[in-house]
Amino acid sequence: MEAEQKQRQRNIAADGQPPVLTAQANVDGSIALIFGSAVDNIGVAELLIDGLPVQLSTDGLFETSLYVRRNGKQVEVTVFGLKGNRTGKTLSLQRDTMPQASGLVFRPLNPSGKRVMPNNDALALIIGVADYERTPAKAAYADKDAETFYDCAVLKLGIPTSNIKELVNTDANRIDVGLTVKDWLARSTKKNASEIYVFFTGHGLASQSGKEMYLPPYDGGPRLLEDSAIRRNRLFDDIASANPRSVTVFLDTCYSGTTTGTAMLIASRPIAIKALKQSVPDGFTVMTAAAGDQTAKPLEEAKHGMFSYFLMKGMEGEADANQNNSITAGELNSYVQKNVSQQSSGSQTLELQGDANRLLVRFQ
Repeated sequence: MEAEQKQRQRNIAADGQPPVLTAQANVDGSIALIFGSAVDNIGVAELLIDGLPVQLSTDGLFETSLYVRRNGKQVEVTVFGLKGNRTGKTLSLQRDTMPQASGLVFRPLNPSGKRVMPNNDALALIIGVADYERTPAKAAYADKDAETFYDCAVLKLGIPTSNIKELVNTDANRIDVGLTVKDWLARSTKKNASEIYVFFTGHGLASQSGKEMYLPPYDGGPRLLEDSAIRRNRLFDDIASANPRSVTVFLDTCYSGTTTGTAMLIASRPIAIKALKQSVPDGFTVMTAAAGDQTAKPLEEAKHGMFSYFLMKGMEGEADANQNNSITAGELNSYVQKNVSQQSSGSQTLELQGDANRLLVRFQ
């Protein structure tokens, strides 16, 4: 036994070979698994990983795990032979790039989800003007909102396509809007039976006194409101004269004279006008995007008007607060108001007039 020990000591003293080391790492999230083998012709004295001792198996294998910081980590793996000979290896550990917050993300509108009950007695008039002939001030996304609402009218209000009239940009001129209301809508309405839906998105203006509200058509001149724009009360009266059972109006507009940006529609009117609240005819339910002195804003992340986006998202089913497979005007208004208020930091307040209990969406 003593002779063996002396021979072992002579072998250690004569050892000139460094240990043999293999080491690699797999990084999963913030944890790195480091593994490999460490052998020496005489024997391994110690294995250190990141300065800490790690035990070897009888055949020289090792495995350990380490936390890796977000900006990475350099790890030293060192094996020492019994003589003190050493072999080292540096492992560069990098985590996968972590996703950073890149701003709010809003899901695209998709009215094709839950099926609804058909409403063959319903009619829809959809008007959207983004680009006006007589003012350079655009109504952001108004044409896109109108085109998307067409699908909502079919897929969420259950209105047959043959009962929908859509006027977008150049088609939404004063003559065509007037003819649509006085001819197509009047002739298509079944007295005391038809449910009429009106969706208007674009600019709005109030008179200097704030007593009259106007919806400028594509060819309307902001400086000549009375002569070229559609007076809101007259539009409502013309629709009411057809004697429908009910009328529901969605207005993604404002009357202060400011655009969806910060520009004024009339340069000579630098002060926003506060439109005075008006009554609506019997049987009308009117949801307006903003109060009389506010601006109806876009939701840039979704590329829609803020009011229009949440209106249509609510109609997809998100406004069904009591989960009874139907959505009333009150439920829809509450859903839209909550979201619009949050996204506008409280600067945009909806107005609902009429019957809050009116049933709008009926899921199958």
